[in-house]
Amino acid sequence: MYNFEEVEQEIAKYDYVRFSICDLNGSSRGQAIARRHVRTYLEKGLDMFQGVLALGPQSEFVGIEHEENFNFGNVLIVPDPATLRSIPWAPEGVKVAEMLCESRWKKDNSPQEACPRYSARKQLQRLDDLGLSFYSGNEIEFQLLEKNTLEPVFNYNSYLSQRLLNKNSEVIFHFDKNFQESDIDVERFHVELGPGFFEAVTKPKYGIESADEAFNLQEGLLEMADQKGLRATFMSYLSSKDKMGIATHFNFSLWNKSGENVFYEAGAPDKLSVIAKQWIAGILKHSKALSAFTNPTINCYRNFINPFKPMTANWGIEDRQSCLRIKNEDPYKTYIENRLPRGKSNIYLVMASTIAAGLDGVEKKMECPVPGKQDDAESLPCSLAEALRELERDEDLCNALGKELVTWFVKSKRDAEIAKYEGIETDEERFAVEKEDYL
Repeated sequence: MYNFEEVEQEIAKYDYVRFSICDLNGSSRGQAIARRHVRTYLEKGLDMFQGVLALGPQSEFVGIEHEENFNFGNVLIVPDPATLRSIPWAPEGVKVAEMLCESRWKKDNSPQEACPRYSARKQLQRLDDLGLSFYSGNEIEFQLLEKNTLEPVFNYNSYLSQRLLNKNSEVIFHFDKNFQESDIDVERFHVELGPGFFEAVTKPKYGIESADEAFNLQEGLLEMADQKGLRATFMSYLSSKDKMGIATHFNFSLWNKSGENVFYEAGAPDKLSVIAKQWIAGILKHSKALSAFTNPTINCYRNFINPFKPMTANWGIEDRQSCLRIKNEDPYKTYIENRLPRGKSNIYLVMASTIAAGLDGVEKKMECPVPGKQDDAESLPCSLAEALRELERDEDLCNALGKELVTWFVKSKRDAEIAKYEGIETDEERFAVEKEDYL
């Protein structure tokens, strides 16, 4: 519980407070509340359309069957006061803050289990019940475009170029100055391999704070780019010339309450513990189904020429061509890099599904396959439709995540995205629809 008086003292510094919720597509939706009315909604929650989580990329309505759905009514979105932070890029002269929310059914105040943030917290609680903590960070790639022409701010590849970073430093460092004031901790920026491509690497944090930080960073990039006469995008492939695509690699490790990294074992030949190997095995076992969450758009599957885009379920030590790249330097630098997520993946759902799959490997003591590419390794899905079918077939993963989340996610993707492409004959037309949806 929290102290209303303390929260109100902090809120008194602002003119408005945004109540924001992450939908299934990873978009931020919500309302801005005048300071004088915030306490009412802190105590009772804010009414919002009950289907907001399943809206399509252009706010297409997706009909969801649920016993508590009634006449397109409302649910409550309830803020987490621990997430209160400033939005320093708000218009000059107006002080704005934000709190992240989760959705609850009005009838009995129970959680909407399809809420991405709630889903991630539920999986984190499973770890906590085992005496374990999840420590994670994200490598968030993004592309900057000129707002009017939608051309990249630079049109050539110059990976890690300091000169090119300096050329764009006014914008990049403006972003970071505001991030710091908004409690979003970016460790470093660099130029990525692609036209207008950059990467922001977040400082790792425990639990839900890591996903919150990444979600806030992505929304901040979108909003500040708008103010700078630019367009920021996480769309995987903006044109057929983009060979590498935008990704969001997910780095994580597991720690016990004594402060020990349970993925590390000094006496093992590869420095990896039995739990680490079981966790790897779990993710590989469920990798086809996980693709629905890590590659959640039609556009994600467009280009398979990229040598660093995983095509099969495999792992390797410091192997950038593997689906799971393992770092094993010492107790503090041993972690797993999940290289499957693309830029439009939902941070919370990637976290939730990664934990669910890894825990399944640990609980069932799965045997880890040998590292490197194997001739018998299973191929990953080549389309969103295929990935959704694999998710539905994976009973263990569906049971761990909950029927409501999986059902809503699959229906939203099929009804609001895949259905649009029926009858489209040319790739040019398909690309136009992709840009409408994802850019």
